[in-house]
Amino acid sequence: MTTYTPTIPVCQLDENNYFVGMTTADLDPLESNGRYLIPRLCIEATEPEFKTGYIAQWTGESWQYIEDHRGETVYSKETGQEIKIMELGKLPETVTTIPYPDSFHHWVEKENKWVMSPEDEKRKQQQLDNERQAKINALLSVAADKIAAYQDMIDFADTKEESTEAEKGLLAWRKYRAALLKYQKGLISELPCTPEE
Repeated sequence: MTTYTPTIPVCQLDENNYFVGMTTADLDPLESNGRYLIPRLCIEATEPEFKTGYIAQWTGESWQYIEDHRGETVYSKETGQEIKIMELGKLPETVTTIPYPDSFHHWVEKENKWVMSPEDEKRKQQQLDNERQAKINALLSVAADKIAAYQDMIDFADTKEESTEAEKGLLAWRKYRAALLKYQKGLISELPCTPEE
């Protein structure tokens, strides 16, 4: 009498025949001919080879491997817009995995990269310069307000201690403002730290 194993390994598929994982099929207790109860969406086949970036799909006779980029972020070559890949298959020709640097860059297919024209380089530099100047102006405005406030405290101090304390603050903020002006002119490379209150 032939003996059969109580279970056999089977491949589990999804509705589109993509491999999901391995499970088992039980021996049919009502039959004695080695028939197994194969669960729905399962097949008797060798487990497909694992390939990074691919998913196995059963064709009816064998496994084929489909590119799987689901969950990856790509960038439109036309607009630079970030796109999340939701579908299986090859990436569209209209996207790249190279991150979009900024709005000053455009895609050059021949070079297979984002590039900046000389005009765009100038525009970008101008924008950076404008942002830098706006930040310096805001900090200079804060410094001017602090200096004026400390000057008022000195001018109207009720005690020598009050006046001495205000003079320390005034000196610190004037030094800070002077350092900001040096930074603005490019005489120093690092933005100075705000004085401690």
